[in-house]
Amino acid sequence: MRKTKLFFNAIIVLMLILISLGNPSMVAQAGRDKNEPRVDPRLLQMAEENPTATFKVIVQRETDKKDLKDEDPLTDVKKGGGKVKKHLKLIESFSAEISGKEIIKLAKNKKVRWISADAPMVSTAAGGMESIRDEFTSITYSGNNGNGTWSGDWIEGNQDGDYSVSTVDSGSNQVVQNDNCAGGIGYCLEIEPAEIGEYIYREADLSGFVSVWLSFYRNNLLDSSHGKSEQVQLQVSSDGGASWTTLQTYSSKKQIGAATDSFDISDYASSSTRIRFLVDGQENSARYIYFDDIAIAFARPSNFLSTVRADQLISLDGQGVTVAVIDSGISPKNDDFNSEGNHSRIVESEFFGDHGSTSDWYGHGTHVAGIIGGNGVNSNGKFKGVAPGVNLVNLKVSDKDGKSYESNVLDGLQWIYDNKDLYNIRVVNISVNSTVDQSYHTSPLDAAVEILWFNGIVVVVSAGNNGTANGPSILYPPANDPFVITVGATEDKGTGDLVDDNLALFSAYGPTFDGFAKPDLVAPGRNVIAPLSEKALSVYINHPKHRADDNYVRMSG
Repeated sequence: MRKTKLFFNAIIVLMLILISLGNPSMVAQAGRDKNEPRVDPRLLQMAEENPTATFKVIVQRETDKKDLKDEDPLTDVKKGGGKVKKHLKLIESFSAEISGKEIIKLAKNKKVRWISADAPMVSTAAGGMESIRDEFTSITYSGNNGNGTWSGDWIEGNQDGDYSVSTVDSGSNQVVQNDNCAGGIGYCLEIEPAEIGEYIYREADLSGFVSVWLSFYRNNLLDSSHGKSEQVQLQVSSDGGASWTTLQTYSSKKQIGAATDSFDISDYASSSTRIRFLVDGQENSARYIYFDDIAIAFARPSNFLSTVRADQLISLDGQGVTVAVIDSGISPKNDDFNSEGNHSRIVESEFFGDHGSTSDWYGHGTHVAGIIGGNGVNSNGKFKGVAPGVNLVNLKVSDKDGKSYESNVLDGLQWIYDNKDLYNIRVVNISVNSTVDQSYHTSPLDAAVEILWFNGIVVVVSAGNNGTANGPSILYPPANDPFVITVGATEDKGTGDLVDDNLALFSAYGPTFDGFAKPDLVAPGRNVIAPLSEKALSVYINHPKHRADDNYVRMSG
């Protein structure tokens, strides 16, 4: 068992190194010199540097060179001590585990078209919460570190109205630099309970938001040896300070020491939400409590049906069409995928890889399927999908963490090709992306999706969640293929009006390795509500901020 684990870990480490090497050279494109090794240059480099290491690869074979004297690549792999894992006949290829030195040899075989990594695939789920934050990166009351903005600075005061406001770096409330802050030495808010009624507050406009959570780091150093007279209350107001609710009391007896605290303040979300720290117990001598990384995270519910005008297609609900979903599975327990006669519209389920079942223990596949074809029955139609009458084919390729390999996806695409007529599969949705960039001329994923396209199937793929604020980003296969419909994500701001929409920060865009502009389309992808697969999922248990109710969750991507 230990050897197996070490072997697996070695493969993963080598794959991560391969990913970090960046884009392949122009050798990867069609028209390469016929004497060049037929292998991704990054993989070749790793093979040369690690000749005894084992690599997961996909070997594409030439189909028009059967008369050459070279050994068949399958035979070469077996002779070299490698393991052939899967035959991927859709693109005349196979996956294997072989050593670095055998990759070098195999790359010279003229019956080999191309060798690439059997790269890890990643799901396109992304964090859906926006936030306003103050990380206290300097001595100021005006810090803004989230993707939203506070309504104003921190304001000090006293309930009796006779408090002489101190400055940011002096008095009972101040921003200090010491090792009591989060992460050790740094800046944070220091409060000394010197006078009852003193407070410091900050306001935010949270109108129209749902699932609003306040969190912060606190380090309570009030001294228990002096009793419990000193107290600082955390309070929240939804009416600009006219009334307050106490969420937590910090004293020499309560909530002492360092921790991260979180509070659901959804019920207090308004245009003038305030949080404040109020002294309601005076100290006997100088003692302090510290607060850092104060953040309010919130979600703006998507109005995606109205944005894409699907709410206007009353009579066109997709009946008679089958959509294949390649993802982490689709939960058959959810009534949202049943027809009016309570028959399941999931007409077939298969898994590819070492998963053991078609159940969705990650939640992404069920969510995607719900956006496509959920009927919203558990929400009285409120959270239905774009085409609530379609049939669905559940092709599970990802594990409970949303991870997979290219060879698993290729298996799923092969199944679609073999069964497209039987189930009337007209569309395939792929919301997973490779982690290794390469030309569409050499990518096995791109080759497979093109075959489906040429056989009359509409292939829709995600652009990916590796977008940044710094400009264009990489479009990983199959999002880089010019024949498929690549879809990016927008933020619809909770309205059906396109005027206020913008591209989501996480959404990848730009020219592909081969120079094609992608994505082709964009659609709402921030805080979209769709069916939950299981309440036992980590996304439900560990992320209460993402719950819409017991049957639906909010995701982005």
